[in-house]
Amino acid sequence: MAHTDDQGSARRGGRRASPAVYRRRRLAFLILAVLVVAVLAIGGMALAGTLGRTDDAAAGASTSPEAPTAAAMTPGAATPAPSAAAPSAPPTAGPTATPTATPSADPTAASPEPTPSDACDAARVVVSAETDRESYGSGESPVLALVVRNEGEEPCTVNVGTSQMAFEITSGGERIFSTTDCQQGSQDLERTIAPGGEERATFEWARNRTVPGCTVVDEEPGAGDYTLITRLGARSSQSVEFTLQ
Repeated sequence: MAHTDDQGSARRGGRRASPAVYRRRRLAFLILAVLVVAVLAIGGMALAGTLGRTDDAAAGASTSPEAPTAAAMTPGAATPAPSAAAPSAPPTAGPTATPTATPSADPTAASPEPTPSDACDAARVVVSAETDRESYGSGESPVLALVVRNEGEEPCTVNVGTSQMAFEITSGGERIFSTTDCQQGSQDLERTIAPGGEERATFEWARNRTVPGCTVVDEEPGAGDYTLITRLGARSSQSVEFTLQ
């Protein structure tokens, strides 16, 4: 009976693995361990290479010269040279027009500019008025002129700036227009006029009316006869007649 129990126990315990099975298991474990180590080594090398390239790029950026800014590359603005032209400030002809009256040297005047003399006879400096035509059709603008002439025998220095000029137009005793009504920013301009020489200022009248204080006047001058008088400081011209059609 005891013999029968020993045989049952042997059957329940099963068969033990052979040494060859143990060897194969150890070999598989070693191969797996080698593969894990190889993967880790390859990954470490790749990571080290990436970090090395990043460090090189950072080093290159730190040693590169800083790019110049737009302000540094932009040249400085040149200082404008002072204008050689004679200063002029146009008197305002009316509420809607701004004509220019600029003195200009007469081409027949002596050159170079004469030296002023204490012997200048101011009474021989005369002012006259001129128009480019005697009659103007509808829509045509008269071109007026103020002429300053030295009829003396010595050079004379005269202020011919817009601060001294005036163009005045009347009709039948009624005041029609004056450049002083709306004048702004006038200037002085001294010129030395040689004996027999002159200075001339021209002005195109827009056929408009003005009043002192530059109040807007809607009424326009109609057809008829008009009178022009020019002034330069205390000097006045003789009257000149012209006609608007």
